[in-house]
Amino acid sequence: MIDPRRLRVLQAVAAHGSVAAAAGALHLSPPAVSQQLLALERETGASLIDRTGRQVTLTAAGRLLAGHGERIAAQLRQAERDLAELTGQAAGPVRLAAFQSVMSPLIAPALRILAAAHPAIRPTVTERYGPDAVAALRLGDLDVVLTEYDAASPPPAEPGLGLRHLAFDPYLLVIPPDWQITPRSLRDLAGRPWVAGPPGTACDNALQRLAAEVGIAIPAGDICVEFPSVLALVAAGRGAAIVPQLALGQAPVTVCALPPLGGRHIAAWYPAGPAQPTPATATALDILAQAGQAPRQAP
Repeated sequence: MIDPRRLRVLQAVAAHGSVAAAAGALHLSPPAVSQQLLALERETGASLIDRTGRQVTLTAAGRLLAGHGERIAAQLRQAERDLAELTGQAAGPVRLAAFQSVMSPLIAPALRILAAAHPAIRPTVTERYGPDAVAALRLGDLDVVLTEYDAASPPPAEPGLGLRHLAFDPYLLVIPPDWQITPRSLRDLAGRPWVAGPPGTACDNALQRLAAEVGIAIPAGDICVEFPSVLALVAAGRGAAIVPQLALGQAPVTVCALPPLGGRHIAAWYPAGPAQPTPATATALDILAQAGQAPRQAP
């Protein structure tokens, strides 16, 4: 009889492409994974792994069993959903990846709500963002990945993944306090320096869009990945910046009163395959959306 635990190991090797990567995902040592694969081969009487090359590849029998393993995993996820509906209680781990500017205003409140209302859900958080995090989500190493995008752009799409909107975060114009000016439009800052984000980020897209709308150029200047760094340079007089309200904190910068500049959407990627997301993940998404809609004090 096939041990379903060993079938899960085979499925992990198929999904991750190597014994070492599967071992990391399963929190096992590579020798332990190899031993489980050998035991599964003895159980089935079939060669499941082609070991003749430098890379581990699955044989036809291995691919067949890995496919069955995925279907069994989907059935187990459906069983979790059915049990959660019957008992009204979601349970299990939820692995979240998020970025710096949402940790305090969004992730922390959601974790407090989860702990109080759903103690059987066990969330873990890692600070991760972008394609690397999405790849980990596809491989099953993560359950939820937070992302952001400029509200003036269409929502991003990823095959096989769902996107849950969590919050709208308005943009603010911040300038150094020693500039001692009161801009009424970005046009009033023509010729002045800017502190920008890396190309392709939500706030850099917003800055380029807003500058084009008023017909000013953004000179090459300082570029920072994280908003605390952006705000530190603005406070030091290096330039103006467009930042989302959630990232502002108590930075010693001047927030300019301007007409609405748009904002960024904060959203969450999650698996959208058969019987996905799991009840625990669906509950976590609901709580994140609840925390995202909570009223916040304007700066």
